[in-house]
Amino acid sequence: MRTPTPSGLVVVACVLGALLIVSLSVRGQKKDRDVSGEIDRTLMATYVRLVGEGQFSEAWGTCLSAKYQKAAPLDKFVAAHEKRRKEAGKLEGARLLRFQTSRSLFSKVREHQLLYELSYTGGLQRHYAVVSDADGAFRIEGTYFMTGGETLTFLLW
Repeated sequence: MRTPTPSGLVVVACVLGALLIVSLSVRGQKKDRDVSGEIDRTLMATYVRLVGEGQFSEAWGTCLSAKYQKAAPLDKFVAAHEKRRKEAGKLEGARLLRFQTSRSLFSKVREHQLLYELSYTGGLQRHYAVVSDADGAFRIEGTYFMTGGETLTFLLW
């Protein structure tokens, strides 16, 4: 029986390390998918229902992060939703199409970018919601549309 060479041991160690990284990555993706699904079924479903029913104040108080509330005071949020309703129609539903999760290296804050197909009486639109747990629970940080440069630009929906 031959004794493994140092270079052979390095190759075996690299292969085992790669397998470990892939295994952890797959496990993390499943967890991210589960968390995004839960956000969709709870927070986002509540937001879509409240906005659809015209309960904009309730949506603002229940679903938005403190940072978003500070950036969009209640009166401006309500006025913007009323304007949006006149332009796009009533929000009737939303279907989650895909998600992307990121984490801060310096804190435990998780951020999810959720792409939705929104059903308005005026037609279908695709827009993003950014959700994080910076406030201790998942709340909406902002709603956006994707520009041609593949950057998110604020759009209230």
